[in-house]
Amino acid sequence: MGKNNRQRRAAKAQRKTKQRSARDDRFRSQESSGTESFTTRELADGLLDLAAAPARAVDDESVTAALKRLYTLDRAVVAAEAERSALRSTGAVWNGGWQPSELVRQVQRTTNGATTRLALVSIAADHQRRRAYELDPRWIDQLDRLAVPHVASPTGWLTSWAEREQMQWPETVRAVVAFLRCLHSLSCIEILIPPPGTPSAGRAPLDQTSTANDPILERVRALLAQAESTTFEAEAEAFTTKAQELITRHAIDIAILSARTARSETPITLRVPIDDPYADAKSLLLQVVAQNSRCRAVYYDRYAMSAVVGFASDLAATEMLFTSLLVQAQAAMQAAAAAAPSGARTRSRSFRAAFLVAYAQRIGTRLEEINTAVTAAADTDGSIVPVLAARSSVVDAAVDEMFGQLRETPVRGYDSAGWASGNLAADLAQLNSGDLISGDADAELLQLAIE
Repeated sequence: MGKNNRQRRAAKAQRKTKQRSARDDRFRSQESSGTESFTTRELADGLLDLAAAPARAVDDESVTAALKRLYTLDRAVVAAEAERSALRSTGAVWNGGWQPSELVRQVQRTTNGATTRLALVSIAADHQRRRAYELDPRWIDQLDRLAVPHVASPTGWLTSWAEREQMQWPETVRAVVAFLRCLHSLSCIEILIPPPGTPSAGRAPLDQTSTANDPILERVRALLAQAESTTFEAEAEAFTTKAQELITRHAIDIAILSARTARSETPITLRVPIDDPYADAKSLLLQVVAQNSRCRAVYYDRYAMSAVVGFASDLAATEMLFTSLLVQAQAAMQAAAAAAPSGARTRSRSFRAAFLVAYAQRIGTRLEEINTAVTAAADTDGSIVPVLAARSSVVDAAVDEMFGQLRETPVRGYDSAGWASGNLAADLAQLNSGDLISGDADAELLQLAIE
């Protein structure tokens, strides 16, 4: 987002914090004086807001007192206010760039199973009040993949959910508060899919990301599948190298075509979840893959996911290659652990963290060497490098516009045995493309890349 947008959002967040603090003081004052100046509905709404406030804005004692007071209020009123607050906050995070699958994953990461199931019901209730023409097809697809439960009405769903879960009332209130606290903690991120109710939400998305019928990417996908399935590490690395050669040649072809036809194409963004353990090392692997696929990756440490910016075909290649390399890395780590004697360091966290960091760095070097060799072979007249550089500049400008000033965070991995093992796993295959061309099958693959 631009600098002005960030400043406006920061000022808005500051005002909301001040308003919440003033409201919290009013409720504390009311509780201590015993007055009844608020209706039960207003009191429930304020107590829910107080209990779900971020830890930095309210102390544990106030949260405990708010929860105890909520337990004693009319349950029907509290449930109705909880539903309204959940739907209001859910709509707010949609407008803040979050998507259904991302929200469910964040709730799952930061709370427990019951709260995650409550999040799914809340998303279903939000969906129930929407009209089909208000929803982007990609939004509907995410809801289908999440298998959100059916909710007959946008009201009354909390009590029904608690009954199905066989939860006592205090447990229900605590689950609601945990869900609201998670919602309130989410910062605005880039809107990648128009949220429900926005003017462009119901329109078919522009065909910027359609790579499903790309024959070269299908060949890449097949090569990476072979790399993942083989039990021979050297063979897996050879398949991966061939895949990267195809990716690079394909990118060169698209870049030349775009330059010659003056085709209008803009970078797009893809968010990739990075799961624990070793999320920082995995994010480093994604970063080096993205960089060598002419994309840029920005890691959201707080949310354990990365935003990858680039042109559509490059993004598709980045996602495929990263997923495959991660599968291969995990298989290599498991093989190292299986072959090690009992008590060896290969099963320790320090070994595995260092393994993944070394693996990522060495993979980055290998990909860079492959790209350089393929580009040099194709750039016979010196016209290709400037075209690729121009496209990279467009991607860099898009990242600067979206994220502004970024900071680099070192990824640590100090175990010497893990470092050596990770380097070996990433370095088994020859990097010289001439050594990889053996037989008609290899020649056919390279010919497809050229065509």
